[in-house]
Amino acid sequence: MNRNSLFWELTLKLEAFTHTVPVPFAVYYAIITQKMETEKWMIFVGLCIGFATGIGLLGTVLRYFLIKNLFAKIEKIKVPEKGSNIDYTYRDRDYAKSVKLYLFKYPLVEAFIIVIRWFSGVIPIISLYTYIVEYTPSVIRSGFFTLAMIPPISFVTYYFISENSLRPLFTLPQIKNIEIKPDEIPRFDYFKRILISFFSLAALPVSVLSYILYSVSSGEVRVEQPLVPIVIVSSIFIIPLIVCSYVVADTVRQGLNETNRSLNEVAKGNFDIVITPNSGDEFGQQAFVLNDVIQKLREMYAEIIGLNESLEEKVKLRTFELDQSLQELRKLKFQQDGDYYLTYQLLNPLGFQDVQSEKVTVDFFLRQKKQFEFKSNQYDIGGDINIAHSILLKDKKYLLVANADAMGKSMQGAGGALVFGAVFQSLVQRTRINEAFSQLTPNQWLSTSFEEMQRVFEAFDGTMLVSTVIGLLEEETGTLYFLNAEHPYPVLYRDAKACYLEQKNQYFKLGTLGSLPRIEATKIQLNPGDIILLGSDGKDDLLIAMPDGENEINLDDKLFLREVESKGANLSQIFKGLSEVGTIIDDFSLIRLEYMGVTRKQELFSKDGKQLYKEAKRLYHRGKTYDSIRILQNLVEAESNAGPRLKKELAKLFYVYGDLSSAASYGEDYLKVYRDDLEFGYFLSKVYKKVGKLSEALLLAESIRNRAPKKSKYLVHLFHLYVKNAKNERAAAILKDLKIIGLPLEDWEALASLLQ
Repeated sequence: MNRNSLFWELTLKLEAFTHTVPVPFAVYYAIITQKMETEKWMIFVGLCIGFATGIGLLGTVLRYFLIKNLFAKIEKIKVPEKGSNIDYTYRDRDYAKSVKLYLFKYPLVEAFIIVIRWFSGVIPIISLYTYIVEYTPSVIRSGFFTLAMIPPISFVTYYFISENSLRPLFTLPQIKNIEIKPDEIPRFDYFKRILISFFSLAALPVSVLSYILYSVSSGEVRVEQPLVPIVIVSSIFIIPLIVCSYVVADTVRQGLNETNRSLNEVAKGNFDIVITPNSGDEFGQQAFVLNDVIQKLREMYAEIIGLNESLEEKVKLRTFELDQSLQELRKLKFQQDGDYYLTYQLLNPLGFQDVQSEKVTVDFFLRQKKQFEFKSNQYDIGGDINIAHSILLKDKKYLLVANADAMGKSMQGAGGALVFGAVFQSLVQRTRINEAFSQLTPNQWLSTSFEEMQRVFEAFDGTMLVSTVIGLLEEETGTLYFLNAEHPYPVLYRDAKACYLEQKNQYFKLGTLGSLPRIEATKIQLNPGDIILLGSDGKDDLLIAMPDGENEINLDDKLFLREVESKGANLSQIFKGLSEVGTIIDDFSLIRLEYMGVTRKQELFSKDGKQLYKEAKRLYHRGKTYDSIRILQNLVEAESNAGPRLKKELAKLFYVYGDLSSAASYGEDYLKVYRDDLEFGYFLSKVYKKVGKLSEALLLAESIRNRAPKKSKYLVHLFHLYVKNAKNERAAAILKDLKIIGLPLEDWEALASLLQ
């Protein structure tokens, strides 16, 4: 791409958009909403057309010099010839980097220029008309509404069109090899892009239709039939809406295509590709991550090739006396094992645990079905993979765990596990280094990550499918969030009993074409001592010998639960027990999570603490509430493990004692840890109501209602809060819900009387 072609491409696209829709539209719209004499009307039209033409020419000239200056900078960058030893100075490197960074900023320059052009056209038109002719309120109003509806959509369209047109420049020899860091790129992420795009698309019809309606009602419209301009204006809307929507969607498509192309090349074994970041969005940042992964894969591949070549020579020397057929057979076998070993080396560092926790223990068990020998060592490969990490979300520590099973045997399954592991590890690293992703809620993180992995696997056109369970365990509270994509149900082992955990929503395997529903994680609360087991279908695929000598596939879904209970959820013992029942015919993987709540072997109370706690209860039953409170307050400081429980009891004691402020304070501390204690939340909401914190009481009561929508006493409490806040419409809605769930008629009528 040269200077002239870029200039004409941008000019034709940008100016065609501006002068075929917004400019004529703005002029037409301003004219039909004015009532003025013919002479004044001609002056107004002349000003509009003159300034539109002048600003358009000025913008084109300015773009010409900007493009000319840009290419002048690019041409000044030194390009080393093959075999040359040009030593660049720091000044040369800094200059080349500044030019590349300017390419990222240029779309924003075009976007701001078009906004300035509109302001430079509309404001002078209004000012000159007022000075030359007279002060006309309708002209002033039309100018303000024009600035409200046209510049936003022009800004969005110019930015995306410019960004798409500039992409080829990043492949120029002067630009492509310039190294930049991820944090040096001006970022304009998709949250901001979509937010601004939606705002600009909404501003256009809202501004136009509201002002036309206002002009009709005030009698300022110059036409007899207002419906005609309304239809015309509404028709004109379609073009900017289509153009803006298309350029936004095309930007996303180009980013996805670049990522998919790179992953396809990696899947084919091409580790020589280099991905050039060419935008300031998430795809630009993703390019750096993919380049790092590809570089590591390239190094590992080169190492394996070196091993293969060296070992191949030894094999030839040692098998010289064998006949030709045996030589060929061993050669082929060795090459196959080399491929297996390469895959093993690539897959091995992806499936690991990086967990630092005193409240959760994590154990892995993995036996892949395909066994092979390489360099006198035994290895195995397959489609199962276990991953565990400690991450922070909203400054809270979570255990992230994934168990996945890629469809296919040996190499095919291992390829799917390799892609899954690489993408999953990149998501973990992105969460650790990118603040935007570390501020997501657990449900948002799971849904966002699931959608990204689905898009990656869709690139393989349905040839690579992966079932998986991905979970996030909040270490402080024991709340577990998980998604299950056609994977065996997780198992909960509690009080020596095992049961399956089903999720309310079912999702297809990763890579299933056209399956990207609204994702919502399943949430459960773990108790101290609970154990969660995640495993692939290898634990159920047993070949059992029957008395008649035939073999049958196991169809008893309770078999695994019985083994968990009999072996106390010990992974190696479970594997041994299942192996004794039948022959395991698939990859076998298990992850064991044990939530301890407190540090192992640590009691809730110390010996002295138990005695003081009993003394506090005795004093309370004797009516000495304040003395009981004093003892429990001291225990809160001394007995850290029992802190939340003591704060709950202190909240209730202060309520009895009459100190409602202290009751609310201790109640808040307890509820921060045990947010799912709905009954205590109901109690705390009533305390808020009594101390006058009505907004806090309402917020907490609404939260409880969302989680228990059919509990009548919670709804009655919420009803009273709305009545007290004079929000009778919402109180009436609650009253309808109470009638539906069957509140006794006399109680319902008593509540209804409060709204009359």
